[in-house]
Amino acid sequence: METSKTVTMHLDRVTASHIRGKHVATGLACDGDLLLVEQIYDEKRKRPVLHVHRIQNQWRTTIIIAQEEVDFSYVESFSDGRILLVASRCDDDVDGSWLPNAFIYDQVGHLLDSYCLDDGIQNVQVDEQDHIWVSYFDEGVYADAATNSLGSFGLVAFDDKGHVVFKNKEHPIDDCYALNVVNSDDVWFFYYSDYRVVRLQETSSQSFAAPKRQFSDFAVYKDYLVTTDNEHTFVLQQQGKQYIEQGRMTFMSEQDELLSGTIKMRKNQIVLTTETRLYTGHLNDSSFENK
Repeated sequence: METSKTVTMHLDRVTASHIRGKHVATGLACDGDLLLVEQIYDEKRKRPVLHVHRIQNQWRTTIIIAQEEVDFSYVESFSDGRILLVASRCDDDVDGSWLPNAFIYDQVGHLLDSYCLDDGIQNVQVDEQDHIWVSYFDEGVYADAATNSLGSFGLVAFDDKGHVVFKNKEHPIDDCYALNVVNSDDVWFFYYSDYRVVRLQETSSQSFAAPKRQFSDFAVYKDYLVTTDNEHTFVLQQQGKQYIEQGRMTFMSEQDELLSGTIKMRKNQIVLTTETRLYTGHLNDSSFENK
């Protein structure tokens, strides 16, 4: 595509994704399944409950979780189907210790485990080995930096029991804006204040300069990145050791209606949540052609 041009990508409507309650979170599992959490008032319980939907090949399965005390921001899934719900912030207990902000549920909605992944979480993604990759924004990085809290590393990976298996010690993260876990050996992130995109692989680490523009999610395809802050979406292309902005991207429905909403990206997949449903698509060569 030519610099400063706008390309349009069509997204497919996910037929099993109708939203009838209050949208809480949308997630993209490592295997490509879509995850959707909505809060719905339960007439029998006389209180709100969470409906966690897994959408696979246009089929939807739902578990109901009677949890309303925690303000969840992220939903993920482990390889065996367990659901992970995480709150961005966590409170401290009377003794000064952190209360849990990560909760694991089985496939019928029973709570199996809970623990704290530290405060100030920016993003959460689980890889195929069930490692939980967590990035932190500036309040999580600096709030307890003097005590060397986990958030101070900017990017940390945990096992499914909440034990640390990786800490970033190489990159000076003030705020880890965005995260894209392709798999356990291919992890991308974008951080401030250096405005750099980093690719972590099993035996190497590559760092690329990026435009000084904040984005919260990005998708990866060949030498392209598609980045978004949920208001504007841009296409970047790798040129040597930097990513150069090539233009904007907009999203349209199958009926050629302009789409807007909350955008999540992982690998080369994009999912857009409107007030009523989900739309999704995968980047490919034609995604970057002017049409």
